[in-house]
Amino acid sequence: MPPPTYFVDHKRGEVNELRGLLRNPKVTRDPEKQRDVTKKVIAYMTLGIDMSKLFSEMINLSHTKDLVIKKMIYLYLCSYATKKKDLAVLAINTLRKDAQDDDPMIRGLALRSLCSLKLPTIVEYVVPLLRSGIKDSSSYVRKTAAMGLARLYRISPETYNAGRWTQALHSMLTDREPAVAINALNTLNEVEEENGGVKPEAKTVVPLLKRVREFNEWNQCTILALAATYQPSNQQEMFGIMNHLDPLLKHSNCAVVLATTKVYLNFTRNLPKVHFSVIQRLKVPLLTLMSSSSEELSFTVISHLKILVSRAPDIFADDHKHFYCRYNDPACIKKIKQDVLVEIGSGKNASELINELSEYITDVSPEIARQAIRSIGKISVKIEDVVDEGIELLLSFLDLGTDYVTAETCVVLMDILRKFPDRYEDVIPSLQKVLQTVDASEGRCAVVWLIGEYGETIDDAPYILETLIDNYNDEQSSTVRTELLTATMKLFFKRPPELQKMLGRLLDQAISDSNQVDVRDQALFYYRLLRHDPHEAARIVNCEKVKVSNFAEAEDHEIRDQIFEEFNSLSAIYQMPSVKFTTYRPPEIKDPTEAPNSPTTSTASNTIASPLSSNNPAGTSPPITQIKTETPLEVKQTTAEVKKTVPPPAIDILASLADDTPVVVDNGGNQQQQQQALDPVGTRRCYVFEIPKSLLLTTKRITE
Repeated sequence: MPPPTYFVDHKRGEVNELRGLLRNPKVTRDPEKQRDVTKKVIAYMTLGIDMSKLFSEMINLSHTKDLVIKKMIYLYLCSYATKKKDLAVLAINTLRKDAQDDDPMIRGLALRSLCSLKLPTIVEYVVPLLRSGIKDSSSYVRKTAAMGLARLYRISPETYNAGRWTQALHSMLTDREPAVAINALNTLNEVEEENGGVKPEAKTVVPLLKRVREFNEWNQCTILALAATYQPSNQQEMFGIMNHLDPLLKHSNCAVVLATTKVYLNFTRNLPKVHFSVIQRLKVPLLTLMSSSSEELSFTVISHLKILVSRAPDIFADDHKHFYCRYNDPACIKKIKQDVLVEIGSGKNASELINELSEYITDVSPEIARQAIRSIGKISVKIEDVVDEGIELLLSFLDLGTDYVTAETCVVLMDILRKFPDRYEDVIPSLQKVLQTVDASEGRCAVVWLIGEYGETIDDAPYILETLIDNYNDEQSSTVRTELLTATMKLFFKRPPELQKMLGRLLDQAISDSNQVDVRDQALFYYRLLRHDPHEAARIVNCEKVKVSNFAEAEDHEIRDQIFEEFNSLSAIYQMPSVKFTTYRPPEIKDPTEAPNSPTTSTASNTIASPLSSNNPAGTSPPITQIKTETPLEVKQTTAEVKKTVPPPAIDILASLADDTPVVVDNGGNQQQQQQALDPVGTRRCYVFEIPKSLLLTTKRITE
C-alpha cells in the first residue's frame, strides 16, 4: 500500500533545484534572476550546506559583467577551491582575464580572489599579476596587491624570497595613498614575524610618522606600535617626533592615546628628568579618558595608569580624588582604584585616603571590603605618621560584628605589629574580645600568631589555644596547625604551668599526623629541640622580635619593569608579564628511582625499614636494633647570654623529658610496643619516632 501523499516530499533537493536554475537559459539571460540564484547559493553555503557540486555552473556564470554577481561568484570559488582542485584550474583563465579588465574594481577583485585560492598551482599565474598590480594606477589594486603578497608568502615562501618582494613592499611604504602604505606595512610585519616584525629604521618610521594623521585611527595604532620600537638618533629628533605626535594625545580613541603614550615612554626611558616630565604631560589626557562612561574603557585606562603611578607616584598624589570609588563602579574597577590609592599614598594625603577607604568597609561585596581593610593596613605600614590613626580605624571595624571584616582586620593588625611591634599595647586589649570568634583560616592564623607573640599580656591566651588544640583533628588547614605549634611553643616558655599539658597533647597529635608531613616534621623538630636543651629551645623559638622593614609583596620591581616593557598590551590588564599567561611549561616529574641520592630518598631510607628486606626471611621481624632512626638534631651550644631566659618552672617541667624510653607510632597514629614495631605479616611499613613516655603519660592523664 503506497504511503499517503502528505508524507511524500515533492520538493527536490536544494542542490538539484539550483543546478536547474543555473542551467536555465531564461535565468542566464536575465541579470536580476542570475543575482537571485547566486544569492541563494551563497545563502545555502553560509548555512553549512555543501554547494560544491555546483562548481562548474558557477564558473560558467563568472563571465557576467555584473560586479555584484562577480563578487559572490569569487567568494564561492575561494570557498570551494580546495575541495575541487581539478575544476578550480578552470577558473584561473577567467580570473586572469578579469585581472586585466579596464575597471579597477574588477581588476582588484580578480587579483584578490586569485590570491585567495590557496593552491600551489596558481603561483606561476599570480606572480606576473602581482608585479603589475603593485604598479597599477589604481590605489585599490595596489593595496590589494600588497595584501596578495602576504598570501603568496603563505602559499610559497620560496617564491616570495626569490622575487625580492620585500624591497618592493618597502618602496610601497611611501605610497601617496595611506591604504596602500598601511597594507604594505601589515604585510611586512607578517613576513618578518619570526624576526620581530619590521626593523625600526629611520627611513621606514619617520616618513610614516610625518603623515600619521592621514591614516585612520586603527592604522595609526599600527604605525605607533612600530614607532615605539624605534630609538631616535638624537634628542632633537626625539623632541621633533614627540611634538608632532602631541595632538594624538587628545584623540577620542583610547587605543591611539595609549599607543602614543607608549611611544613617549619608550623614547624617554633612559632620560629620567625628561621621563618624569613626560608622565606629567600624559597625566591629564589619561585621567580624562578614565572618567569615560564606558566601564571597559575606564578599566583599561586605569590599568595602564597604575603602571605609571608605580613609577612616579608623586605626580598623581594631588589627584588622588580621581581614584575614589563611585557607588556604581564594578568590582574590578573598585579593586584597581584601591591599588592605585595605596601607591599614591604620601604624608600629605595618607590621612584622607585611609578615611576614604574606611567608607568601603560596608560595600555589598565582601571582597571589596577585605581589600579596603588591606589597603588601610598597607598605607599605615608604608607611612608611619598615620599608623596610630590606621590602628584606631581598624580596631573600630571589630565592633561591626561581621565575620570576614573581623578576620581580615586581625590579619592586617598582625602585619602592622610586625612592622611596629611597640604598638601592641594599643591593639591587644581590643583584640581580646574577638579572638574566640574568628572563623576564617587566615584570621585564625593571625589570632594564633598574636597569642604566641603577646600571650603574656592576654589573660585568656592559654584557654583560646586550648580550644584550638582540642579541635586539632577538625582543623583542615596545615597553615593553622603549624602556626598553632609555634604559638604554643612560644607561650610555653612564657607561661609554662598553664601550657605544659596542652603542649604535650599538641605534640602527640601533631607527631601522629601522617596526612600533613610538614606539620609532623615541625612537631618532631620542636620535640627534639626541647629534649636537647631547653635554654637553646627558648633562644631559637622565643627569640627577640625583629622589625620588618619591607614586605615581600612590595619588592616586585623586576615584575613591574617587565610589565612596563609590555605597556599597551594584555600585560597591563592582567598586571603580570606575558610569559605567565601566554606560555605553559608542564612540571618535570622525575622518577625517584632515577635519583637515589636525592634528599627525599635519603631521608626515607633512614627512617623507614621494610620487613621484606633481603637480609631477613619473609614473615619474620628483625631485631629492633636494626631499625635506623633519624639522628637527633644537634644544636651547637653557645656562650652568648640568652636574651630571653627560661623561667625556673619551665626548667623543672622540662627536666622530666629525660626519660628516653622509645615508643612507636605507626602510620595510622596508634601507639605500639617497641617489640611490635614491624607488622609480622610484612604488609606495611611503620614510622618510628622516639617520644618520651612521660609526655604520653601526661596526655593519658589529661584524657582520662
